[in-house]
Amino acid sequence: MANARLTAEQTVIAGIRLLEALSAAPGQTLSAQDATVRLGIDSAQLGQVVETLSALSDRSSGARAAVELAGDRVVLQGDAALIMPRRFSLEESMVLAHVLDVLDLDDDTRERIRRALGPVDGRAERPGIAEPARYGSWFSQLSEAIEDGIRCTMSYRSLTDDTARERLIDPLSIQEEHGDAYLVAWDVQKDAERRYRLDRISGLAFTDESVDAHEVGTLDIAESLHRAGTSTRLRLRAGASSFMLDWAGVADIVRSDDGSTEFTLFYSSKPWLFDQVLAMGGDIEMLEPAELRDELLVYANALLDSISNG
Repeated sequence: MANARLTAEQTVIAGIRLLEALSAAPGQTLSAQDATVRLGIDSAQLGQVVETLSALSDRSSGARAAVELAGDRVVLQGDAALIMPRRFSLEESMVLAHVLDVLDLDDDTRERIRRALGPVDGRAERPGIAEPARYGSWFSQLSEAIEDGIRCTMSYRSLTDDTARERLIDPLSIQEEHGDAYLVAWDVQKDAERRYRLDRISGLAFTDESVDAHEVGTLDIAESLHRAGTSTRLRLRAGASSFMLDWAGVADIVRSDDGSTEFTLFYSSKPWLFDQVLAMGGDIEMLEPAELRDELLVYANALLDSISNG
């Protein structure tokens, strides 16, 4: 026999307990059976509690508590009825900062949103990542994997790959350098730390495994290139644009009296290197090694052939 309807006091108590459970549950959803057991009520009384919660709204903002029974599950949608305050991580706050900057908001409103949602310890957002596209499509999932220690499979296309290939990784951190966002992760198969540009990730999936403990040094781009990359010696013509000298892989810069500049460049991809040299239109010369100069000539001729045959 079904229990009687709950009193107003019992409904309030059950409603608070249900919101607490939903706020803490993954995805803010519980099975109806689990909810009735937790609250010590039957399914009809659960419907009464959900109906009451759904009628609640904030008097000043109009935000409603979006609680519903969807099939055999109780679902809390949105943040209006969360018991626990929502706070962004430092990485999420950087995205929030950019979005707020591009919206047409007055300074007071923008600052109130930052204070309400930013990291609870009050750290200011880091400068750097200027465009959401630099985060790629998997920023939120990667942040969750890093926080919870989840091993992942990732589809990634490096500069030397024609197509994306799958990697098994332990995500460690997300960093920004020279305007690009990078995932620092442990490549499980290679048993080594690697860096991956977020906008080159084309797929991500959680595994059922947790990450292993790794001793990582977290190298920056320059250190990674110097340690693992190969190098070439280049000469920049006098008066040419010198933006190349700001690249992370540049070392041993020597400026000559005639205004030209020689430097060593550490790189990880020959096609990338050849494209950069050719794009300078004769303003840069590859000095050594000699065999790399020969490969550059072959590469350039192949491009000319493809254009003429295209």
